Amino acid sequence: MDLLKDQLDNEITWRTDELSIIKTLPYLHAFSEKQKTVFQKYSIPAIYSLWEGFVVSSISIYIREINKLNINPHELDINILVHDIDCKLNLNNPRVHFEKKITFVNTFIEHIKSSNISISSTLPTESNVNYKVICKILTRVNLPALAEDVFQKKLDKLLRIRNHFAHGENSITVDDKLIAELIELVIHLMHEICNIILDGYNNRLFLRIMPKL
Repeated sequence: MDLLKDQLDNEITWRTDELSIIKTLPYLHAFSEKQKTVFQKYSIPAIYSLWEGFVVSSISIYIREINKLNINPHELDINILVHDIDCKLNLNNPRVHFEKKITFVNTFIEHIKSSNISISSTLPTESNVNYKVICKILTRVNLPALAEDVFQKKLDKLLRIRNHFAHGENSITVDDKLIAELIELVIHLMHEICNIILDGYNNRLFLRIMPKL
């Protein structure tokens, strides 16, 4: 548990440091107004990348800690088991030919017969980790969703602005207030995800709930 917390804290610390640099850099150097405007505009994709990177890293750390426990697949929560099978067998891939279906079934049988598995850390970020996507990712590892009333509009706003600039558009004005708002959001999100993961690990949410006899 302590190791898990230390790893997550480290991921938050260095990202927070970089977010601080993004926020303060224009004031530490003699930027012209034009240079400041351009820097802040292209800071938006950087802020988003720190958010998406944290999602991938933090969930991967959580999965690695679960893998260390060598849990029997039959004891894993069904969401996590389906996530692993989905990643390894690509459930979204249609198997038209009968031979491919045979290969799939054989691989699936061997997978669930194993005494332990190494859960895949591959995550479907879709390069757009908005509120809906992060909740889908958390569901895959049987962790509770982020509070909708707190995060949905703010996180979707980050994605909307990020995609705006990623697609070469230029109609949104980026100023100090917006940069500070988005940085504060990402820091809040990282701490919230960290707490969700630690609570999930502490409460063994990765284990299947067995029916009472």
